[in-house]
Amino acid sequence: MANELFKEGGPHNIRKTGPTQYNMTVSLPTDEDGRTARECPKEECSPGYFKVKNGTGITGGQEFAYCPYCRNQAVPNDFFTKEQLRYAKDILQQEAFKAVENRFANALGLDRAGKKKIGGGFLSIEMSLNPSSKPIIRRPFEKEVRRDVICPHCGLYHSVYGLATWCADCGQDIFLTHVEAELSVVRAMLGDVERRRELLGSRVAAKDLENCLEDTVSIFEAVLKVLVKRYQRQAGVAEEEVDGFFKKIGNAFQSVERTQEIFLTKVGILLFPECSSDEIHKLACIFEKRHPITHNLGVIDKKYIDKSRTTEEEGKEVSVSAIDIEDALILSMETFSSLHNRMCGKAVNEHIDSSS
Repeated sequence: MANELFKEGGPHNIRKTGPTQYNMTVSLPTDEDGRTARECPKEECSPGYFKVKNGTGITGGQEFAYCPYCRNQAVPNDFFTKEQLRYAKDILQQEAFKAVENRFANALGLDRAGKKKIGGGFLSIEMSLNPSSKPIIRRPFEKEVRRDVICPHCGLYHSVYGLATWCADCGQDIFLTHVEAELSVVRAMLGDVERRRELLGSRVAAKDLENCLEDTVSIFEAVLKVLVKRYQRQAGVAEEEVDGFFKKIGNAFQSVERTQEIFLTKVGILLFPECSSDEIHKLACIFEKRHPITHNLGVIDKKYIDKSRTTEEEGKEVSVSAIDIEDALILSMETFSSLHNRMCGKAVNEHIDSSS
């Protein structure tokens, strides 16, 4: 054992596995919430970066893990981030440095202080080993990811960018779970409006409601974009054609009327097959309130009056209520669920069945 390069055991549980092979265990640091960073091994996947909470999801015997963005399937160890691999190499270099240093000391017969005295009397020689600085171990630099969701199938707590689609542990489609999480944030903001009205005044409360409406419209637009992109890719539409489609329509999905037309004529799917004309009209009117809020500090202008066909007076502030926004949230989620089932349901089941 004295001639071995690495000392077995220790904090990294070093084990000799062959004549010149050793096994070392490196524990990866987590963030303050106990989450570990992960990265899709496919270079072309963007954003590809996410985090998982240790102790949730599939905690034993996991054969494969999945990218929540592209559903790339690979063994769990393939999802290490570049920073984690660099961190492991830093630790390995430091352990190798210490091993070589000890090997030299043993070969020279140095004592624990790294010294050896030869001879005595009038002639003596003292040797000492002064190694260079040990390699520095730097913790992995990880990114901030704060869209958290719990998989309803396996219980994995994970964090992603934007609206991801797949569970990183079980590979199930949990897109609507991500959407519901976004809508719940708006509802939490709505639930705090009255407290902030009492604390900060009516103008702040009005701005809070306006912000909630803008967020609702933004979620509506973002979800429909994701669904249409997925639908087109499943149909084999070339990526440049998908990009061209969205460049052409611009921000049309912020308008209920324009969205209906695009879905019918360009996508070939009814947007609101289960909603009454009154419900569709109500959602359109609520969404149109975003125009004066975004472009005119909430003051009603002629363009808003013409588009919404409202009886509200020009020059006055547009009226937004918590009930309006809650109605919009309910109608939006019903629409998302219906579209997801009609546009992705069959492909989802085939995808999962083929990989089982």
